[in-house]
Amino acid sequence: MEEELKCPVCGSLFREPIILPCSHNVCLPCARTIAVQTPESEHAAGGGGGGDHADKLSLHSETDSGYGSYTPSLKSPNGVRVLPLVPAPPGAAAAPRGAGPASSSLTCPQCHRSASLDQRGLRGFQRNRLLEAIVQRYQQGRAAAAAAAKCQLCDRSPPEPAAVLCEQCEVLYCAACQLRCHPARGPFAKHRLAPPPAHPGAPGGGGDGGGGKGAGGGRKLPTCAEHDLENYSMYCVSCRSPVCYQCLEEGKHNKHDVKALGAMWKQHKVVWDQINHCTLKLRQSTGLMEYCLEVIKENDPSGFLQISDALIKRVQVSQEQWVKGALEPKVSAEFDLTLDSEPLLQSIHQLDFIQMKLAWFTFDPSSAHRDIVLSNDNQTATCNSYDDRVVLGTAAFSKGVHYWELHVDRYDNHPDPAFGIARINVVKDMMLGKDDKAWAMYVDNNRSWFMHCNSHTNRTEGGVSKGATVGVLLDLNKHNLTFYINGQQQGPPAFENIEGVFMPALSLNRNVQVTLHTGLEVPQSVKQPKLPNN
Repeated sequence: MEEELKCPVCGSLFREPIILPCSHNVCLPCARTIAVQTPESEHAAGGGGGGDHADKLSLHSETDSGYGSYTPSLKSPNGVRVLPLVPAPPGAAAAPRGAGPASSSLTCPQCHRSASLDQRGLRGFQRNRLLEAIVQRYQQGRAAAAAAAKCQLCDRSPPEPAAVLCEQCEVLYCAACQLRCHPARGPFAKHRLAPPPAHPGAPGGGGDGGGGKGAGGGRKLPTCAEHDLENYSMYCVSCRSPVCYQCLEEGKHNKHDVKALGAMWKQHKVVWDQINHCTLKLRQSTGLMEYCLEVIKENDPSGFLQISDALIKRVQVSQEQWVKGALEPKVSAEFDLTLDSEPLLQSIHQLDFIQMKLAWFTFDPSSAHRDIVLSNDNQTATCNSYDDRVVLGTAAFSKGVHYWELHVDRYDNHPDPAFGIARINVVKDMMLGKDDKAWAMYVDNNRSWFMHCNSHTNRTEGGVSKGATVGVLLDLNKHNLTFYINGQQQGPPAFENIEGVFMPALSLNRNVQVTLHTGLEVPQSVKQPKLPNN
């Protein structure tokens, strides 16, 4: 509704609004700035510089009715063009005293109709008391709502009051956080920043007397419906709905076809321009309806009858525009493509899917702890800290059988490197397996243990040294994880009944360096496994 309450000249909420003959409104102070005065003696003059100036100032095409039109030349802050006051040309003689009264006119900045002012001047236009009351009530409600809304990114306690809401990010920012986290440049330049959402009792806030939801009121934060603390990060193609990473790990989507949320968002922007157009029309119509409801609540009969006819016409025109506008998808020309799929189908039929079982990946520098040091095209890892740090692989597995090996290049002072798998949100500043997001085998120079949730099990004799090879077999068909040292199975299958999305993982300190080998065939025959001591 806020757009209905803004002056078309200054772009701010109305101050002392007056009603023009065309039924549009304008601030009284703004009306003073766009009124044009011309001495009547200049209309009578036949030529000369003064006569030319009179032609520039004259806005009347129908002097009897007081209405006319003009070609606007400037833009107001609200985007509406207005006519500036044209100064007299240099050297033009001032009108002498007694040359006749000045003829004044005012041009509507919205419909561009011109109205003549009588001897009362701007006082001859009626004051829109009803609109003034609605603006005052709206300002009070917005101030109360702004005081209640809090910034969602503040590290202060309590958070600062929110100053703006980004309609694309759906995040509330205080002034400081908005400048720091959401600058008006780069990818944020096209984001729309709106005032904080109004509380339910404010005009446009969706209360019982407020006339329905406002454009910003009642906005739900973009969190997962099943996991309240998680934001949406992926899009389930099977279910056609956004999901969070916990949905992929634990919920019904863990075996569905999922894609990155951003990629699907771009793919669905084919009719983006039309969506923006319809959204703008909907916002304008919603604002008009909310404004009408606020008008209906007023108990000033004269003020209501003063604007009712014009308001009824506006509603009728808005309704006709919606009925006439057929909402047919408008696809840009670059999407009218013809794809010859025959070569693609032939290539698919010729594929040998046995070769596709091999998983090629490296260590992931973007998700690694900052103390991890990668080299050899991200295939060799070590650490510059004496504490254990975690690094993940660039691949993620949810089904199939996968095998990879890690060669121990350096092993000093008997450290305990840990090998295994983890979720993407594993804790990375401690040994792998100490939290509930990782399943690992940690090993020294003499023996090994399996660990998950900081629970140590199956101590098995046999350790590692420089030159040793540790193998990891992840069988998601049987839902188990098995480890090997130098080609021999180390204990029983380490973990069973595991489901979800897993990434290769490793933790080590500065006394160890390992090199990753992937794309290996799954071992078909292994030596007799070593039995655990407990």
